Amino acid sequence: MKHLKFLTLIFLSTVFLFSCSGNTNNETSSSSDKKTTQPSTATSSAGDASWSCVIDGQPVSGGLTDNGLAYDYQRNVAFIDDVDKGKELLFYLLDTKTADSPGVHTLRFSVPAKTGVSSFGPDEDAWGIQISIDVNKNHTAIYNSDSFTINVTSLSASRVSGTFSGKFKFHGNIDDTDKNEIEVTDGKFDIPVSNR
Repeated sequence: MKHLKFLTLIFLSTVFLFSCSGNTNNETSSSSDKKTTQPSTATSSAGDASWSCVIDGQPVSGGLTDNGLAYDYQRNVAFIDDVDKGKELLFYLLDTKTADSPGVHTLRFSVPAKTGVSSFGPDEDAWGIQISIDVNKNHTAIYNSDSFTINVTSLSASRVSGTFSGKFKFHGNIDDTDKNEIEVTDGKFDIPVSNR
């Protein structure tokens, strides 16, 4: 009888070991399947944010979002507001690397809330992009759009994505570290839309 109980215990232990081993392999293969099905482009899943561009030859990117309002706006999250000219798509793209840091580059977009291509000059009734660059802890260089184009390729109640590029002129008192003009190329964004 003791021998039978011992064999039963070994049999059950072996079955348990193989069943656990099989679950681990299934989970591993599921994880690897998920990795291979993820897109390799700049687009991101719902709730995530991603953006990138080249500012005067320097690649810049970000994607960290806020859970709540910070700096009077949410980082890398868009809002649709009613303004005098109709519906406005307002968002700030920041290259923040940690939650307690504002980042070095801030791109503020105020554009019509619609899909398609929009191009603007320097003075377009408050439509535009403004770029702030923290040159050092005591100085921020601010550039207003001189000419820019944005193509909103997708806009829904939960996400917005598109491309942008343009030329920007310095705003304010220039110092030795500032450039009079900068150019932004290869801009891409895919960010969530939120209700305030």
